[in-house]
Amino acid sequence: MIRALVPVLLAVCAAAADLPAWTVKNPTPDFKKVKANGIEKPTLKFGMIKLTDCVPIVAARELGYFAEEGLNVSIEVQPSWKAVMDRLVSGELDGSHCLYNMPLGAAIGAGAQAELVVAYNICINGMGITVSNGLWAQAAEQEPRLKEPGYSLPVSATVIRKVADARKTAGKEPLRFFMTFPAGSHNMTLRYWLGAGGVHPGYYDGPADSLGKRDADVVLTVNPPPQMASAMAQGNCDGFCVGEPWNMQVTLKDGTGRPINPSQYVFDGAPDKVFAVSKVFAEKNPKTLHGVVRALIRAGKWLDATSENRRTAIAMLACKEYIAANPEVLAESMVGTYVYGVKDGALDRRPEPDFNVFYRRHASFPWHSHAVWGLTQMRRWGMVGETKPDAWYHDVAKKVNRTEIYRTAFASLLAEGKVSADELPAEDSRSYPADAFIDKIPFDPATPNDYLGKFAIGLK
Repeated sequence: MIRALVPVLLAVCAAAADLPAWTVKNPTPDFKKVKANGIEKPTLKFGMIKLTDCVPIVAARELGYFAEEGLNVSIEVQPSWKAVMDRLVSGELDGSHCLYNMPLGAAIGAGAQAELVVAYNICINGMGITVSNGLWAQAAEQEPRLKEPGYSLPVSATVIRKVADARKTAGKEPLRFFMTFPAGSHNMTLRYWLGAGGVHPGYYDGPADSLGKRDADVVLTVNPPPQMASAMAQGNCDGFCVGEPWNMQVTLKDGTGRPINPSQYVFDGAPDKVFAVSKVFAEKNPKTLHGVVRALIRAGKWLDATSENRRTAIAMLACKEYIAANPEVLAESMVGTYVYGVKDGALDRRPEPDFNVFYRRHASFPWHSHAVWGLTQMRRWGMVGETKPDAWYHDVAKKVNRTEIYRTAFASLLAEGKVSADELPAEDSRSYPADAFIDKIPFDPATPNDYLGKFAIGLK
């Protein structure tokens, strides 16, 4: 296997040969800002999972943006999303990189019961759905176009439906997919893709059910992001949904699988990760949180400003203090390309400039509409155990996604000339057209129950 992958790795290295070196910084906080700005808690510990989309937090520290706000921030790698949730609730972490739906799940008691606040959206898109080589081969037999170079995207899950039916007829175990947390963006994205193709991913019996297997055609199981690649290498799953670099790891480094769809082909503009704090922290430390959000907004803007900035960010992430992954593998999604497969040493590398979006398209704004969409998916699959009025979706969205905190931080940056007025949306919600979704079902956040009624598979 290693010998077979040598030309692949050389091609990857050649594409990212000019990546800069990076030494982790130790920025000195501007202590004058602590007193001048009334910072309640200047020393902070933030959490992250080993995923490239943690990068606004890393960049805000490494570029000194936190320090300029008078904040002394350390970043600690966490072993799992459950650990992130537990440590946010206990106060061991002051804030963290989080899956999009985690704070919404906590608000309704799915995965945890806690009050979390989101004042900054880390990114949109950024997830990959990857299948094993074995499942890809079976899918290609069902849909021969997948054998041809340059096949079109998206790939519908109808092909998974055919494979799942064949396994059931043969009396074999159902297909097994991994995702990272029940109340999380990877689970919602994977379920959306499967459901759009006629594959039932299973219902949850209310927020206390962590399995969600009722009526399922396939099995979905939780697995931490850094363990995805090893799980596929060991043959423990047929596919997974996770952020980078783990989709590219199995494609370019391990040779055990390949992406079948990035998330922008499932829902273009989908929320992926957020920066969350506890409600207690937000209420005790409003000026501290203001400074944190200012620094994160600047970091997101920096990331989307130039390709050179992205390359610098890759070098940051490759350090052992953060992801400690192969920088060439990290580079694929971060520099706007994506490899869909390898054949005879040749890479099916395609431009994907919207795989990781941190600031463009108002990506860092904590939209109420994103929260409403996330809640509709939790109701669709049974995490919300009963029908709720439209007003309930809006109330929970406003309680969790605190747009006013973001707007206040943005206004202060605007006054300093660090951002532009057109980089802030006028409203807190927006609709998405049919073309944004793989199933061509448009989303209007004003009417969540009407939206739920449009799905062929799902609770109403």
